[in-house]
Amino acid sequence: MKKSVVFTLVLLGLSSGLLFPGAAEATNLIVNPGFEASHATPLNWLIKGPISSMEPTTSIDSKIRYEGLFALRMVSMNPNCHGRATQIVGIVGEQTYLFKAKFRVEDVRSIDKSVLIRIKWFKGNDQLGYNYIYHFVGENDGWFLATDKIRAISKATTAEISLEFRWSSGTVWWDDISLETCPDDPQRNVKVGTVYFRPPGPTVSDNISLMGKLLDKAGVSGCQIVCLPEGWPTCNTGLGMTKVEVNTLEGSASVMMASKAKQYGMYIVSGLYNWTGDTLCNIAVLYDRNGKIQAVYRKVQLPDSESEQGVVPGDSLPVFETDFGKIGILICWDSFFPEVSRILALKGAEILFCPIWGDVRGTESWKITARSRAIDNGVYFVNSIYDGHSVIVNPAGDILQESGIQGTLLTANIDLNFNPPWDWIGNAGKGIWKGVWRKDRRSDIFGTIGDYKTSSAASNR
Repeated sequence: MKKSVVFTLVLLGLSSGLLFPGAAEATNLIVNPGFEASHATPLNWLIKGPISSMEPTTSIDSKIRYEGLFALRMVSMNPNCHGRATQIVGIVGEQTYLFKAKFRVEDVRSIDKSVLIRIKWFKGNDQLGYNYIYHFVGENDGWFLATDKIRAISKATTAEISLEFRWSSGTVWWDDISLETCPDDPQRNVKVGTVYFRPPGPTVSDNISLMGKLLDKAGVSGCQIVCLPEGWPTCNTGLGMTKVEVNTLEGSASVMMASKAKQYGMYIVSGLYNWTGDTLCNIAVLYDRNGKIQAVYRKVQLPDSESEQGVVPGDSLPVFETDFGKIGILICWDSFFPEVSRILALKGAEILFCPIWGDVRGTESWKITARSRAIDNGVYFVNSIYDGHSVIVNPAGDILQESGIQGTLLTANIDLNFNPPWDWIGNAGKGIWKGVWRKDRRSDIFGTIGDYKTSSAASNR
């Protein structure tokens, strides 16, 4: 909607809801969204900051703007500045809204950390919670588009829109601010599975037969993806990582899993030991719904017991696309290092699958680790373990399924759009974790992780 049209609607007093009942296009709830109704100061926007002496100088700019006649400019020579332009609008609790804003920066230390958009939800004077707008993309003309769908907290009646410039000198311009009702995101339901099973041997063929029966159960139950444990084909056979046919991608265990994946149209994530020529790796294989090997992940973090046998570590932490979303894979010792899960989450993984032998650190440490990796990164965590219990954990750290009974298939229907709200100390209310940790995480001082081969990376890593 063009600025002139929006301004006309504002003058008519129609900016707080839909133009007509049943109208196809939602109305922008922001008054003076492009700062057109402005003189020395922006009409309907309150300019303030936590400490008045630290506020940037805020004014209307007629030279640099996205479109129309004006933009809002914040400029400061103080590297510790903090100021904001706020506006309160009426909203409906539990309604989903689409927020958009255009911004531009010059000489700003970190776009991701110094340019902040915050939506606070209120009922009367009581703050119920908040959201950050944390997705932004650059445009060819030097402007950025910040946009997210956000759901108003239950019982909220107003929202405070806050455009903030903080912790840097430089200049920020704002333009075309909008908040409109929109449909909820549909659920993205996926049925995931894992097993608790230590194959008993004594032969590889016995292990393959028994694991195949568990995969049959997973397929019949409608699993879309299932996780198997680390190095299971030679478990309790005495063969371990030795150079035998089953410890290859062409071996009998791999052939069986490819067949089951195709038969049931499901993805399979499985640990394997793999020889390629004279090179030995501890790997996890992703079989696609057609029974093809889609990807192979090589274990990055090797314990001494493996490196002494000649295992060669991997050197990358990729994420993999499925038809329902992105997944990450880690193997056993990888899960002991928080950076591995964090890198996969930063790269967009929504579920982490972990074939794992066990945990040497004591009683239920495997459970603490699985829940921590899920909570820390706002992802689902699914393991398949021998020494411990196999678990399916949601992004809030809740254990959805758990078993330590041999031969068990665990399944859970999960929603990849689930994003847990968290209660914060004080009056901050509920914050949506996925957005909060990504926006609050100080990547500007932590530096980039997981992309060491590249000289520079996105600031929000």
